[in-house]
Amino acid sequence: MKHQRLADLSLLFVAIVWGSSYLVTKVVLQDLSVFSFLFIRFAITVLVMLVFTWKVLLRSSKQTWLSGLIFGLFLSAIFINETWGIKYTSAANSGFLISLFVVFTPLFEAVILKKKLRLGILAAVMISVIGTSLLSLKEGYHFNIGDLLILCAAALRGMQMTLTQKLSHAEMDSRALTTIQLSVVAIIMGTLSLFFRPSNESMLPADLNFWLLTIYLSLFGTLLAFYIQLVMIRRTSPTRVGLLMGTEPVFSTIFAVFIGGEHLTWQGWLGGILIILATYYGRYTESKQSQHSNEMILEDQG
Repeated sequence: MKHQRLADLSLLFVAIVWGSSYLVTKVVLQDLSVFSFLFIRFAITVLVMLVFTWKVLLRSSKQTWLSGLIFGLFLSAIFINETWGIKYTSAANSGFLISLFVVFTPLFEAVILKKKLRLGILAAVMISVIGTSLLSLKEGYHFNIGDLLILCAAALRGMQMTLTQKLSHAEMDSRALTTIQLSVVAIIMGTLSLFFRPSNESMLPADLNFWLLTIYLSLFGTLLAFYIQLVMIRRTSPTRVGLLMGTEPVFSTIFAVFIGGEHLTWQGWLGGILIILATYYGRYTESKQSQHSNEMILEDQG
């Protein structure tokens, strides 16, 4: 229970940080193209991590490197779709569509990990989707290419969470896995930036605000966030992680209202409350299921 509480609080912290990332990303993309920004963001993260993990990397097994490579490819695809999506659609639609990974996660978990879909979890994720739609869709819904990219990112998030639990083992060092996957992203983004960077764009912007926001995203939104997610997903289930991370739109709205100056209607507040209720209901359902499973194991051993 102590470890479960720590996992929940840690993942909630990640949801808060990622909730702020929508507003921050919107700002930094005014100064730099998508691939150049992502390269700088991940390069900063990797350079910091290498100071603490290079010895661990030298001792890591081939399986650790292979899993880290796979995670990095998925993460690259997620960030490419998500960042381009944020650029081409509204923050409201982004918040709604990215939260659909809460629905995708148990579906992938059922297919990849061969786990039975529980009605309580399905009810929780559906309530979360309804709440997110009330929170985010303020003036109707208009589908565009940005929406499609965010939807792809949501599906990839759900698949990545499930594969992380399947492909990472107890003997694998979480620091090594995180460093490897983020290094893969940095290399891919750096390569893409060489081909798709506008000819008149400066690779290193002079704006101090850009660097402060990018360092924030690098250290908190990338380094800490993905390390926490990787560690905690191995101590709980992908679906539980997805439900806690499903509170992300609530925090993105809070940042938008109190920092971005947006107005939140009663419909938005109702949606936020539904998401929080769905998250707690999902946690309760899964805790009861885990307790029941443990009791069954003890009975069989007895």
